[in-house]
Amino acid sequence: MMCLWHAKNALADASRSQGFQTIAVPKLPVEPAPNIPTPSAVRHVNALLVERFGTRTVHKRDPLDGLILIILSQATSDVNCDRAFSGLKSAFPTWRDCLDAPVVAVIDSIRSGGLANQKAARIQQLLREIQDERGDLDLGFLNDLPARECEAYLSKFHGVGPKTVACVLVFFLDKPAFPVDTHVFRICKRLGWIRPKASPDEAHRVLHDLVPDECKLDLHVNLIAHGRVTCRADGNGGPKCGVCSIKAYCNFGQLLQVPEGSEAARISARDPDFFVTIKAKKELGEVEAIDQLKP
Repeated sequence: MMCLWHAKNALADASRSQGFQTIAVPKLPVEPAPNIPTPSAVRHVNALLVERFGTRTVHKRDPLDGLILIILSQATSDVNCDRAFSGLKSAFPTWRDCLDAPVVAVIDSIRSGGLANQKAARIQQLLREIQDERGDLDLGFLNDLPARECEAYLSKFHGVGPKTVACVLVFFLDKPAFPVDTHVFRICKRLGWIRPKASPDEAHRVLHDLVPDECKLDLHVNLIAHGRVTCRADGNGGPKCGVCSIKAYCNFGQLLQVPEGSEAARISARDPDFFVTIKAKKELGEVEAIDQLKP
């Protein structure tokens, strides 16, 4: 019986004997981002959004608290996330206590945050990996490392992706990073800063280099506010380009060419019952409150 290797070689020999040639198929060029901004353009966009939504300050916090909080924040509201985190800290005063506890006890303490079974398992797995790697559960040493080294260290843990790492860096370590959430991802595609078919991981890499360090915190938070108020998802009313403060820098907005003051602009702006609130996280000092901000 002919083995697979001999069969492949026999087929190749037959093809050559009949004049067939193997042709290398060239790779199609990658479609570039349609509106790659200069650092000056990014700073102008940031300034316009700061004018509307304000600026932010960060108070350094325990980076391990940040990792756990971000796990708890997935697929739930800010209110439920905070309840789950408070329940976890009340039940287990130290992270070592949480690691040593039965998983059912951890599940019970975070049940208010939803997906408690999955999140409890992830939390204990993360704590176990850190304990095995370092011999303790203290990540305070990250405060003394450059942002790139912090990123490399945090990224090696199971389930810790670019968004989680960036959030810990910018909100808990006060280091330059640019988290890309669903609003930031959508708006940056419309701006033309990333490719239309870019993945979230690609967006993190590209935008980290595009956005100047001094703009990263404010631009991240303000793009989220802008995404909730003006540049909304198609399934949530769509973008209101007629009243967008950064339309002059937006590839999508320029293609639409909605004249200010036109009926289309007035329809775009009409949304009297919509309010956006970014919850003030007083314990974490993540963002200042933006209460009842009308579009």
